[in-house]
Amino acid sequence: MKRFGIRFGAMTLSLGLLLTMAAAHASAAAEAPARDAEHYSAAALYNAGNAYARAGKPALAVLEYERARLLAPHDPDLQANLRAVWDKAGVAGQTRSWFEAHGRIAGPDTMYWLGCVGVLLAGGAYLAAGLGRRRRGALTAAALIGVALLGASVCDALATASTLRAAVVIQASPAGASPIAAAEPLFTVPAAALVHVRDEYRDFALVRDLQGRDGWVARGNLMRIVPLTPAAARP
Repeated sequence: MKRFGIRFGAMTLSLGLLLTMAAAHASAAAEAPARDAEHYSAAALYNAGNAYARAGKPALAVLEYERARLLAPHDPDLQANLRAVWDKAGVAGQTRSWFEAHGRIAGPDTMYWLGCVGVLLAGGAYLAAGLGRRRRGALTAAALIGVALLGASVCDALATASTLRAAVVIQASPAGASPIAAAEPLFTVPAAALVHVRDEYRDFALVRDLQGRDGWVARGNLMRIVPLTPAAARP
């Protein structure tokens, strides 16, 4: 049992160190091109959303607000402005599941580093305990804190996962039963509505709206909240 504790602690500690090094490397690699680019922050996206809302472009406003919400999931002004834009655009039923609405804890960078710290704490505590270190109470507390931090990071990641396939409808789009232009529309997805992209075929995307309806819409009428390519990020 003691050998298992040592091996588990060493493995977990090594994993934490590798994650930390990978994050530091990725951050350093991204820093150079980011110096010349426009600062990508919740505040900048929020201000862009406000500008689109004032210009009478609710779909683009929702897109910027949703991107800002990834970085600041509990900003009350952001949430209020998002609801106001939907109300003004007459887009009803934009209600997420409880987990999607409340499962987010902080921005992705913060939660990633908390997860790394959690792995290091838990792994280091198990390794120290396996080596016969004293102060078992402190080591147990450190392990529990590490597991809690890692659990919070995983929970936040699961709540964020659905956003990776989420998109905003830029202009009202008929949703058909098949991915062809001549398909009879089942319903119309209004501009500024949120949808989840379930599949793609040529110029069409199979989407599910927040009312649970499925249909194929033209891909050109959608913009992803998390863009697949840098060019797709620009409205």
